[in-house]
Amino acid sequence: MGLLINIDNGGTFTDVCVRDGGRVHHAKSPTTPHDLTQCFVDGLRKASHRLYGSEDLGRLLRETDYLRYSTTAGTNAVVERKGVPVALIVEAGAEADAYGARGASVDSGLWQALVTGEPIGLKVGADGTVDADELTGRVNQALTTGAQRLVIALRTAQAETAVKDLLLEKYPRHLLGAVPFLLSHELIREKDAARRTLTALLNSYLHPGMEHFLYGADRVCKTHRLASPLLIFRNDGDSARVARTTAIKTWGSGPRGGLQGTLAYARHYASPAMVAMDIGGTTTDVAVAVDGCIRRNAVGEIEGARIAFPLPDMHSYGLGGSSVIAAVDGEIRVGPESVGAAPGPACFARGGTAATLTDALLLAGVIAADDYLGGELKLDPARAGAAVGRAVAEPLGLSLEAAVNRMIDAFATRAGSHLRQAIQRTGQSPARATLLAFGGGGPMIVTAIADAAGIRRIIVPHMSAVFSAFGIGFSHLAHEYHQPMPDADALVEAKLAMLERARRDMSGERVDPNDCNYVFSALSCDDGRLEETPLGGRTMLYPGSDTTLCLRAVFQLPTFSLIDDDGAVTGVPVPQGHAALARADGSGQRVPVHQAGALAPGHGAAGPALIQGEYLTCLVGAGWTFRVTPNKDILLEAMQ
Repeated sequence: MGLLINIDNGGTFTDVCVRDGGRVHHAKSPTTPHDLTQCFVDGLRKASHRLYGSEDLGRLLRETDYLRYSTTAGTNAVVERKGVPVALIVEAGAEADAYGARGASVDSGLWQALVTGEPIGLKVGADGTVDADELTGRVNQALTTGAQRLVIALRTAQAETAVKDLLLEKYPRHLLGAVPFLLSHELIREKDAARRTLTALLNSYLHPGMEHFLYGADRVCKTHRLASPLLIFRNDGDSARVARTTAIKTWGSGPRGGLQGTLAYARHYASPAMVAMDIGGTTTDVAVAVDGCIRRNAVGEIEGARIAFPLPDMHSYGLGGSSVIAAVDGEIRVGPESVGAAPGPACFARGGTAATLTDALLLAGVIAADDYLGGELKLDPARAGAAVGRAVAEPLGLSLEAAVNRMIDAFATRAGSHLRQAIQRTGQSPARATLLAFGGGGPMIVTAIADAAGIRRIIVPHMSAVFSAFGIGFSHLAHEYHQPMPDADALVEAKLAMLERARRDMSGERVDPNDCNYVFSALSCDDGRLEETPLGGRTMLYPGSDTTLCLRAVFQLPTFSLIDDDGAVTGVPVPQGHAALARADGSGQRVPVHQAGALAPGHGAAGPALIQGEYLTCLVGAGWTFRVTPNKDILLEAMQ
């Protein structure tokens, strides 16, 4: 069997995981926003160096069976308003609010970013026909607004099809200057016109930029003879070829990779409730898996705008390693403002002057100044001390050591509160839940966060620093199809039509449709949550306004694997050194330091202790024990 490669293209770093038989290698490369194909290649070259001892991109890709790729480019394009201008044609009479889509997205500024000019009205006859001359005039009007793409969002699919036929006759796609257009009903079968319209606008807004660099990455793979097509990981947890991926499905796909890994870990460690906590530089993302499933919101939201695709029930909070921490009205406030990677925390010495959690952890002795990010970045304690002094110590009349501890406590308290609330929303108890901590900052003060949340069991994955990339390796090649639930008499015919389309699409994925699994279900909404009911071949359901017929077509890919936990403790590891942690009273606490690479399965000890690796820092607090599992994960448990 060949290699399996996963890539998670994040805002700051691009992470790569490579499975070579029973071993997993990983690498990090700085993300290059000006050309995302470059960091794609850089990450692969670094990974090849890890495998072969020298860079050999060609050999790496030739020996790879499957390459799955996730990117935050779509998310960032929406946040930074860097998509392409889109013109919108709606039915005459709906120009003011576009069926309600405008009002749902104008407050956040999203509407203004998506749509250039005002929506343009088009008369539609009672029989779904449109006038060719009027359509030509409306299209020409749309193009004068500077739009690069056109969305047609009419009330019926019949009317949109009539528009499509006329447009293809007037502007054949093989001619230069042809109008790139999207019919909302072709993207998604959705009764709610506002959600359908917003979904089509977002997809068109993102499409050109995504197309440019994803096909650039695809060309790299083809040039170096990757055995199978490049697969794009989506926000529904599945993967597909570039040509079979809609742009909006890449929105939020990076964090979704972490959720795929969470589901695998929940099954592996038999945890009925596992809460995922991904702490990055700017945000903390939280989701809860209950009985091996993560809830999906029936109606996804992007910046408050309701779209026509479900999204996982994941919450993002303004808490991260680069979150600004300051004294405000006698209290310590954490975030949501962030200094990001540039200029970054004060200790980065890149011009940042705000105090952050990273500065506090450096001054507390949790982070080593010379080993941050595998030694790639040297930190400046003096700058960190000056920032903490100005922002927290002096305003509150505290010593530097006391201020540092207060900052760490404030962060842990807020993060713990969010975890506790997330778990309780699912009807579970924090004391019975397992916390899965990953991301660059997830493990750093994880026991303090767990204490604040009331959680007594923690797992820090072996690949915690690149866990979203690792998690992508549990996805399969799949497509999902939806349509409003038909009447009982039309159900069989509808299922056959969906199955025919699914088989055609899976053939387009270059797999044998006969090797795929096809599962029908009925999707319904229960208090905003998506409920899925299996639909047998002879089962008939009565149609409802909120019931959707769903077909999922899956081709099983080889996935990453986990080693069973035997629960054994074989010995206490010998520390490689000691660190002095700053206490609030100014004294130092001497704690053992364990290098992650020196820990073997079965090693275990009691806290306090500090575990450090190339991209890992984990402070084990007093009252906690840790054990290394056969999978080389760190399992932490609160002492009775």
